[in-house]
Amino acid sequence: MDMSSAPPVHTVSAFYKLLLIEWAVLLGVSAIVYLIARFWKSEGEGFLREFGIEPRSRQSSGSPYYLAPSEAKARRLAVWSLGLLWILDGLLQAQPELGTNFFGAVIQPVMSGQPRWVNDLFLSVTQLLFTSRPLWFDSLTVWIQILLGVGILAGPERFIGRLALRGSITWSLVVWAFGEGFGQIFSGGSWLMGSPGSVLVYAALAVVLLAKADAWEHGQVKHGMQWFVTVWFLASAILQALPSAGYWSGNGLADMEVGMAQMPQPHFLSAPLYALAHALSHGPMGWNAVFVAVPLVLAVGWFTAPESRAVQVATGVVLLLVWWLGQDFGVVGGAGTDPNTALPLFLLTLAHNFLPRDGSSPWTRLWRSAPRAAAH
Repeated sequence: MDMSSAPPVHTVSAFYKLLLIEWAVLLGVSAIVYLIARFWKSEGEGFLREFGIEPRSRQSSGSPYYLAPSEAKARRLAVWSLGLLWILDGLLQAQPELGTNFFGAVIQPVMSGQPRWVNDLFLSVTQLLFTSRPLWFDSLTVWIQILLGVGILAGPERFIGRLALRGSITWSLVVWAFGEGFGQIFSGGSWLMGSPGSVLVYAALAVVLLAKADAWEHGQVKHGMQWFVTVWFLASAILQALPSAGYWSGNGLADMEVGMAQMPQPHFLSAPLYALAHALSHGPMGWNAVFVAVPLVLAVGWFTAPESRAVQVATGVVLLLVWWLGQDFGVVGGAGTDPNTALPLFLLTLAHNFLPRDGSSPWTRLWRSAPRAAAH
């Protein structure tokens, strides 16, 4: 994408003035809501009795979201990961390049190569909104994401935290369809560059955090994470192997790597990308075979032995290398809307690794359930 021309100064100024005004309004509304909540907590029951209404007695039982320390550490990591990721996305959305040219910098490149129905039904809607009222809609996106992140940091034990988590799932699906073009899975997306989309990992983390304590303690959350990572890596291998993606020949991957390297960034960040692009331009078939094999091996590892230290370390190393060399940390260049897919997926697998071990895997659980199914 062309980053050579800076947006007009007066447009950037108008964008940040709008953000400042909206911040003041949000701060005022938040203060009012907080004062009302404090008043209701201390005086609400007496207020209801003044009108002859007997308030319902509060439940004395513990919260269904209370976790034992063995699982609480993993959930706390997931809460902070998801909350800070959404806040970071909101702050990135406030960059001048996005506030004044979101369609040209983000949506237009995503539209390239998409099926007609994706552009007509989804991305064209985003084009209409962000070209008709670019400052307003971009600032709205900023605050939605920041508020979701702040709400999630309250934790699933609180109502506001659960509300933010449910809202984040909805918003993730909106962004995936209308902002990421379904993670570019219909236009030759590569897992190295972020397909099938970082917000799907955000949604998975939100689903995990909405699980009640029983699901954490009985291993259902951990098993769900294992299935998610297994399917994710398997889908990544399939996307990379599709002949229609065009990675078995030509310079498809090399061109994308050069495009990232040309983003405004320090030389020490761009130099490794140029070196990798040069390597990818020689023998694309061999390189693509490697990029198909790596997620396939990881999928097998997560299916058969997700608690193996070798699988966990290999996953972390691969994801961090991909985040660096394949995704340029997601935020470099002034037009990144999020840190891309590898980082949130790494954080999800890290939360999984903090959970107590039970010695099982998707493979062993399927094997054990097969005789019972046959008996019935």
